Amino acid sequence: MALTVNEGTQTDVYSVVNGGTEIQVVKLDIGAGTTISDFGGTLPVVNNLTNGTVRVSVGTIATGTIQNLVTGTVDTVGLTHADKFGTVISTGTSTLGTIRAAVAGSVIYVTDLIISAGSATNVEIASGGTSTPIMGTAYLAANGGLVANFRTPLYTASGSALVYKQSTNGPLTISCLGYID
Repeated sequence: MALTVNEGTQTDVYSVVNGGTEIQVVKLDIGAGTTISDFGGTLPVVNNLTNGTVRVSVGTIATGTIQNLVTGTVDTVGLTHADKFGTVISTGTSTLGTIRAAVAGSVIYVTDLIISAGSATNVEIASGGTSTPIMGTAYLAANGGLVANFRTPLYTASGSALVYKQSTNGPLTISCLGYID
């Protein structure tokens, strides 16, 4: 419906004054077609968003599919991966060992790492051997440790095992969480 205002008639138009300027207030309607549905503060469903941006600053998108994302970021913090794993290694004699065995054609991603040492030692975490470290050397004091949560995961080369090397024979525990892709 169009609103026609003729000078001198008494048609009311809702407005507010902001900084000395009168501004017309327009009510948002989210109804489809000719259906009227006043906007209540949340969008119940967004169908066929061809262009534009959806930003969720509070809350979550519980279900749905994101297709054809040309540019942008999808933050997956809090989501679980189908090929997630958790490994705990406790050793006292081996100075070189495997945290997670290689998977042909796949990359091992490390999201969380806890290392504790019973005696002073240096620990390296590497891809397929100690020649390709994926994290700097951890220099641990006796009864020391490290806790690391990686927002950007560490990862191995494709088809490589996730391994560790310690500089001395002594009590060592490594707890590792991650996923394989």
